[in-house]
Amino acid sequence: MNPIETQQQIIDQLYWLVRNSVEGEFDTAKCNFDYQQFEDGSSSIGSRLSYHYAGNSNYGRLLYPDRQILDETIPQLHALMKAHTGGDWQAFTLTINKDGSVTTEFKYPDDAR
Repeated sequence: MNPIETQQQIIDQLYWLVRNSVEGEFDTAKCNFDYQQFEDGSSSIGSRLSYHYAGNSNYGRLLYPDRQILDETIPQLHALMKAHTGGDWQAFTLTINKDGSVTTEFKYPDDAR
């Protein structure tokens, strides 16, 4: 399987994780995922889920045990993208629209030169 297909499969897993964690209807659902790697080899993964419906904002959390998916998928997605493009993102937002369409926005560290 090529790297793009593998990345798409991971995004699809994250889509279902977010979708299944939202209670009721929504106009948009967003989950921000943070990923940090430390010099000692350890890492940290965080998430913030929000969804909006009829002008109201709601906040939730990813369902357990499904949230354990993050421990596998986020580092794998990071490694695949870094190997494929050289990009070293630290966070990304997955947005699901009411019509089922999905967008992702990756955040890279500021160039500190």
